[in-house]
Amino acid sequence: MMKEYLGLFGVDVAIKKLRPGAEFALYNTTFTMWECPNGSEPPSWDEINEQIQKDMEAINTKVEEV
Repeated sequence: MMKEYLGLFGVDVAIKKLRPGAEFALYNTTFTMWECPNGSEPPSWDEINEQIQKDMEAINTKVEEV
């Protein structure tokens, strides 16, 4: 399932990677709806930004290899 997010980055993708299976709605940086099958809390914006950075670095690494 995570294969569908390979090569992508952004807030939605980061949240889906950090909390697989969670359903959510955002308004700016506020979660207006959060439902996670494992009962986890929404990720912090620090976690989300870190995941976005990792994803961007992974894409940049792949581009440099080509």
